[in-house]
Amino acid sequence: MGNEETRKPRERDLYEPIKEYLTKSFTQKFDNCYLEITAEGVFSPTLKSVVRHDIGFYFLRKKSPDLVGFIARKQSEWVASFVPSIVQDYITVEIKKNRITLEDIYQAKMYGDLFQAKYALLISPERIPEEIKRLDQNSYVTRRFMSGWYVHVGQWISMVNCIEQNWLPCSPFQD
Repeated sequence: MGNEETRKPRERDLYEPIKEYLTKSFTQKFDNCYLEITAEGVFSPTLKSVVRHDIGFYFLRKKSPDLVGFIARKQSEWVASFVPSIVQDYITVEIKKNRITLEDIYQAKMYGDLFQAKYALLISPERIPEEIKRLDQNSYVTRRFMSGWYVHVGQWISMVNCIEQNWLPCSPFQD
């Protein structure tokens, strides 16, 4: 039993491969994507310069999303935007090395709401628990009430460096 525990990756070991996978997936869908690892509460000047409400950084000093980023507008859309921002949508990602819990979903919701992120993701190498799936079917726990968007919950498959295609409630890469 103790040997099984040692084979589990540390959470921080999952950050880079998941970041690479998501960057590639969002870029395939939108032509561009910027993601960075922010688990230690350090945000690059690039990210700080595009976040609409910098007061949010005050609340992220002790705990922050594992990954944060954005999908940039196509350059031709910059002129049409009344906000001088290259950001089309924000992305927050919370990564857990263990089974997803209800608390994890609410943590991912909080980060999504704080950044007004259209794409709030929660990812674990463990299967999504049946209890979470049933709860979502009955109470829509993955729905974010401020925006009507969702927390997208996925399972990371380390052997092939990808996310299993059965997202809860739906894939963020669907149209």
